[in-house]
Amino acid sequence: MVNTSNFVDAVAREMACGVETAVECWMAQIEEAMTDLRLTSLGRLNAVTQILASYKRLTGKEQLQCRKNRSGPSSVVSEAVGSTGH
Repeated sequence: MVNTSNFVDAVAREMACGVETAVECWMAQIEEAMTDLRLTSLGRLNAVTQILASYKRLTGKEQLQCRKNRSGPSSVVSEAVGSTGH
């Protein structure tokens, strides 16, 4: 007989695995768009925008929220802009 704790742990592991797989899939799509040498810079931006729109459509999310910093721009974006000198 399976106890409740083992069952919950098994379900949690399966859910975590599914989330990790989904995130990796989205990141792979973004990476592919960003490194596609056949696209211009604008084309890469448009490709990533399409991936984001697809994610929002599939999940039913209109807006995405960053847990780390909701009051301002994402620190990743700020760091990227700072590293380009713009």
